Amino acid sequence: MKSKTYFLLLFFLGCEILFAGNPVSVPINHPVYAFIDRMETLGILENIRDGVKPFDRGRMSTILVSVNSKRQQLTPIDQNRLDNFLADFRFEIDRQRRYEHLTEERDWYSPVSSFQQLKTDFRRFFQKNQPEEKNHIFLWEDSTNSFTVDFIQDFTFDRRSDDIHRSSNSQTYRVRGTLTEKFAYALEVSLVALRGDSAYRIQDPILMGTWNQSVSGKTFFDRSGGELVYRASFLDLRFAHQPTTWGLGESGQLILSNNVEQYPYFALNKNWKWGSFSFMHGKLLAEPGNNFIDGQPIFSNKWISAHRFEFSPISRLAIGLTELVIYGNRTADWAYWVPFNFYRATEHNLRDRDNETIALDLEARIFRGGKIYGTVFIDEFKRSKLFTDWWANKHAFQLGMQFVDPFSLANLTLRLEYVAVMPWVYTHKFKINRYINDGRSLGYWAGPNSQVIYANLEKDWHYRFRTGIKFQQLKHGDNYRNENIGGDILAGHKTLLGTQSEPRETRKFLEGILTTENRSEFYVRYEIFNDLFLDFSITHQRTRVSGVTSNLTTSHFGFKLDY
Repeated sequence: MKSKTYFLLLFFLGCEILFAGNPVSVPINHPVYAFIDRMETLGILENIRDGVKPFDRGRMSTILVSVNSKRQQLTPIDQNRLDNFLADFRFEIDRQRRYEHLTEERDWYSPVSSFQQLKTDFRRFFQKNQPEEKNHIFLWEDSTNSFTVDFIQDFTFDRRSDDIHRSSNSQTYRVRGTLTEKFAYALEVSLVALRGDSAYRIQDPILMGTWNQSVSGKTFFDRSGGELVYRASFLDLRFAHQPTTWGLGESGQLILSNNVEQYPYFALNKNWKWGSFSFMHGKLLAEPGNNFIDGQPIFSNKWISAHRFEFSPISRLAIGLTELVIYGNRTADWAYWVPFNFYRATEHNLRDRDNETIALDLEARIFRGGKIYGTVFIDEFKRSKLFTDWWANKHAFQLGMQFVDPFSLANLTLRLEYVAVMPWVYTHKFKINRYINDGRSLGYWAGPNSQVIYANLEKDWHYRFRTGIKFQQLKHGDNYRNENIGGDILAGHKTLLGTQSEPRETRKFLEGILTTENRSEFYVRYEIFNDLFLDFSITHQRTRVSGVTSNLTTSHFGFKLDY
């Protein structure tokens, strides 16, 4: 027993602390993730094990320094991008190196500190300095602490070929800081206004089904999130309310995707050179019940708990093992707070009343510039029923390939993905345990009884200019009016529809009312000046439902200032 205890102490306390810098998270939509993924596929980086996002800034800075040690292998475009990222993560890389616009007399900087400073920064904004650290509304730092305030103005406009349009106007205020190398914090608040056709504007992806209110032809909503992080000597402790993804894929993730409104969670993370362990326990938003207090519907408690072990047995291979459970109608269960508990057995011991899932994913670099990856998601399992048409074979599969700089075509990337989600995946016999948050799928966005084929070909012509072509085909089998065939995430197996008298005991993939949607998109992204972005796209959508075909073309324009 003493020898086992000694081994565990060495395992957790004696391991090298790989990411000693800032533990605050890098938002999951930051372009640095695509950059390091490209570097991994090219073999510049070994396995980065990116099955859980976000990364923290300390870990990301370590990765960027590793890329910089091999910069001679990068294209000129990649070198320019790397230099910009190194500038943005300057504080995490070298805390003794001061922000270039700080003076010797003070430790803070703001472009609005004086009229003269405002004029100076206004002129600098149009100079396209390269490389240059990201701009900030306010920055304060010394050798151990930091505090920054950023402002993001985002405007989008969409017009469809049927002359329906919408626009969004959002302002985001982002604060982050550190107190020594061990404690960090972040806060983000967004205020958003949507205009245009009432039905079309509430379909805007930025909304994600969250609460909103419409007044005088406009829809308003706000969003707030953040985190507190403490880096102990043996692991990271994080209390966060921010987007997170678990799993692989560009078109979406089978385990946890960014398809839902962000939710609060507590997390533990430990990283080694050869692997990582992640644990989270979070609070989801259940659907309103039938009981009311003072006219307000009562929302039951709903929880999510997950843990993941990701490791690299060889340099070109990464394997991820995930267990995740959804449960509710009670307070947080202590058994699911134990990070290393085997959830499948735990769920059985708790009287088999929760929604426990298992996932296995794999990513392998097969040659320089080529990578394959895949995920198997198991929502229900009975060994004797495998490879049969039993309804509870609730599995989902993802297979993807990425090719970077194929045929020596520099800065060209091709990604291909195939996703199949079998009937009744993500559903559950108890409504509280559906794999949803506020009515939207926590996993893959297409839902059960769906197939997606995805392709993305993009080319960087300059470190500021990118074009691409995307194609996506969705096939989804919806439930019949009088029969539940597993095509609705909100309808579990025992839900009977219309004249249906008993549940189906077999499944058939893509059975039901079949919708086929083909989307082709051409997009352009251009950074006009430092931190000022424009994007434009044209998307053609061809939809066929029950023999009826419709066509729609959408033009999108986006403007973003990240200062």
